[in-house]
Amino acid sequence: FEQQREHAASAVECCMKQYGFSEEEAHEFIKKDINNYWKDMNEEYLKLIEYIPRPVLDCIVNMARICEFLYANFGDKITDCALCKDHIAPLLLDPVVV
Repeated sequence: FEQQREHAASAVECCMKQYGFSEEEAHEFIKKDINNYWKDMNEEYLKLIEYIPRPVLDCIVNMARICEFLYANFGDKITDCALCKDHIAPLLLDPVVV
């Protein structure tokens, strides 16, 4: 979707232009970056749990999880709801009882 708008460059396009990567190389570079950021985030979470209440930290981490889910595999589940359907329907129809 964002490729159709002329005024919005995607992260992949920016990476390709900045580093001279092919599209596949840019995808791999971004995936590696995301994995490294998750490692950093989990490390900081464990450090800060002594100083910041866990529910506050959980909100922050859960927001990052939601963002990763919405844009996983370089898709856009916000503007293309069909990508979300297979995840949301089971959640509402067959909820997990804890």
